Amino acid sequence: MRSFIQNLLLAFTSIIITLLLLELGARFLPPPLDGSSNPADTCSTEMGWRGKPNFTTTVATGNYVHDLTLNGAGMHDSDHALTKSPDTFRLMMLGDSFVQAIQVKEAETSHQVLENLLQSRRSVEAISAGVGGWGTGQQLLYYRSEGRVYQPNLVLLMIYMGNDVKDNLPGRGVTVDGYNCYTPYFVTANGQLNPTPWYFAPGLPPSTGHGGLGQQFINNLLGRVYQHSYLYAQLEPLLSQPPLKSSVLDFYIGKNELFDYGLQLTLELVQQLQHEVEQDGSRFAVVLISPMNLLEFSQLTVSEREKIYQEVPGMRRAEEIKPPNEMLTQALTEANIPVLDLFPTFIKKADKTAENLYFKGDHHWNVAGNRLAAEAMAAWLQAHPELLSAK
Repeated sequence: MRSFIQNLLLAFTSIIITLLLLELGARFLPPPLDGSSNPADTCSTEMGWRGKPNFTTTVATGNYVHDLTLNGAGMHDSDHALTKSPDTFRLMMLGDSFVQAIQVKEAETSHQVLENLLQSRRSVEAISAGVGGWGTGQQLLYYRSEGRVYQPNLVLLMIYMGNDVKDNLPGRGVTVDGYNCYTPYFVTANGQLNPTPWYFAPGLPPSTGHGGLGQQFINNLLGRVYQHSYLYAQLEPLLSQPPLKSSVLDFYIGKNELFDYGLQLTLELVQQLQHEVEQDGSRFAVVLISPMNLLEFSQLTVSEREKIYQEVPGMRRAEEIKPPNEMLTQALTEANIPVLDLFPTFIKKADKTAENLYFKGDHHWNVAGNRLAAEAMAAWLQAHPELLSAK
């Protein structure tokens, strides 16, 4: 028995030394992947990726060109002190690239325009906490680790209807400097959210409502190893599985269990974020952002829509069911979560003036779109003074 234990320890030690040597060697190899999704991104062990602190560049969106600077927290915003002034109302906007709004100057972003519009009533400070590609789960993780430190009086969760449901599914990542950065993800089972995030481990099947504590432990262990191991990253192309795919079209076409799961997961994440924000003594509300193609679809003639239905027959259900923004508005309202849907404001403006509100190639708000969103939020908040009152 003593000899067996000695041999076992020797074999184990040999394996560890071999792995350490391979890990050391892997650090001298070129990155396994080509390119970078966005030079403004940097890997984050807690959020998957985030904006690069103090990053500067020049952005060109169509004919619109401007200099971009991210603040010390990696956000498209000015720097904010962690300690809030007692006479200042602090509003935090959580979101993705629509909140980040790198397509326009910082002074033209919806958060800055909203701050200016509310300043006439009191001292207001709007904080942008948006990063391109973030889903609701990442926004929850950011609020937990950093957002709450700013002591916001009101947290506005900006949900982009174009891809936020998909962005909450596991296995999402961006490539930074030749390495994948995967976001931690959340799992819901039997209608109940597990508030502890899972860490994505390449080569292991992700969880979509199945798997117990044992699977979570193994995924989290290997997921954490992946975040720090160059050897694991080099082996990843041999281990990778096809990513989970879902889009807002699945809402119309129907019968997609993955989309239905993602939608339920998103609702659970919103309620979890509301719970944690209100536990901190702050107020919480949701703002829905619709994609440019939904705006364009709503303006089509009957014959133009019929042509789309001929190409995508499943889209005909769009005439029979509530669009996703209305459905989500109803679900959030039933959960007692204040919600503003920006779509009616945008469609009314487009019908009235035919003004472009999105960059055509980029599909994000242009200067006019950011301003219209801010004006709609300011009017809605002023019509709901309880949201602008500090607890």
